[in-house]
Amino acid sequence: MIATAAVRREPITVRRMNFTFTPDIPEHWGTDNNAFITALMAALSASFPAGERYFIDSVRHYADRIEDPELKARVRDFIGQEANHTKEHLAFNRFLDARGAPVGRIEKRVEAILRRLRTERSPAENLAHTVALEHLTAFLASSALENPELFFEKMHPTVAAFWGWHLIEEIEHRSVAFEVYKACVDDERLRVRAMTITTALFSVLNLVRTVRVMHAMGELHNIKAWVKGIDYLFGRKGVLRKSLPLYRAFYQRDFHPDQHDNKAALERAKSRYIAGYERAAAG
Repeated sequence: MIATAAVRREPITVRRMNFTFTPDIPEHWGTDNNAFITALMAALSASFPAGERYFIDSVRHYADRIEDPELKARVRDFIGQEANHTKEHLAFNRFLDARGAPVGRIEKRVEAILRRLRTERSPAENLAHTVALEHLTAFLASSALENPELFFEKMHPTVAAFWGWHLIEEIEHRSVAFEVYKACVDDERLRVRAMTITTALFSVLNLVRTVRVMHAMGELHNIKAWVKGIDYLFGRKGVLRKSLPLYRAFYQRDFHPDQHDNKAALERAKSRYIAGYERAAAG
C-alpha cells in the first residue's frame, strides 16, 4: 500500500445545492445535443439515488472501527456529499420522468439489485464493490473535468452546473471508501476481483438502461446518434479513451485514488460550475 502521506487528499466540502430544471432545457440535453449521450447520462442518473445509499451503508458499517480522526471526519463529509447527491438526482430524475424517460422504473430495479447485494454479500464484499464503483465514478469525473470543451461546454448551463457539481465532489471524496477499505479489510485479491466484476456489470447494465431510455425517446434507431456518441467516448480523441490509464491504475498493488493529480482541472471546474451556479442563483 502506498503511504497516504505521499498523496494529496482533496478537502471535502458538503454543499447544499437546490437545482431547478426548467422547460428551456432541450430534449437532448447531453453533450452536443446528442441523443445517445443524453440517454446514457439519464441511465447513470437513474442508478445514483440507490447507488449513493449503498455507498453510504457500505462505508458506515465500518465507521466504528476507524481510529484515524482525519479519516473519521472525511467519512462524515463523504456521507454528507452522497446524501446531497441522492437528493439532487431524485429531483433530476423526476424531471426526466416528466419528459417520458423510464428513469423511475430503472431506479426501482437498481434499488432491488443493491438490496440483494446487501443481504447476499458480506460487508467486506459490499465495501469492495463500493471502492470499485467509487473509482469508476472518479474515473468518469476526471475524464469530464479534464476535457470540459468536450463535455460541459456543449450542454445547457443548468445541466452542466448540475453534473459539474456532482463530478467535482466525486473527485473530492474519491479516496474515502478506499482508505476505509485499506484500514478495515485490506484484501487485495478481493479488491481487484470486485473491480473486474463491477466493471463488467456496470458496462452491461448501463448499456441496457441506455437502450431503454433511447427507446422511450424514440431514438433507438438513430444510428447517427449512436455512432457519434460512441466515437465521442471511445474514438481516437474520445473523452474516456484519454483517461484509460487512470482506470488501469486501480489494478496496481500500490494504487491510491489520490495519486492522480487533477487539482488544476478541479479548481477551474469549481470556479465555473459551482461559483457560477451560486452567482446565477443569487441573481
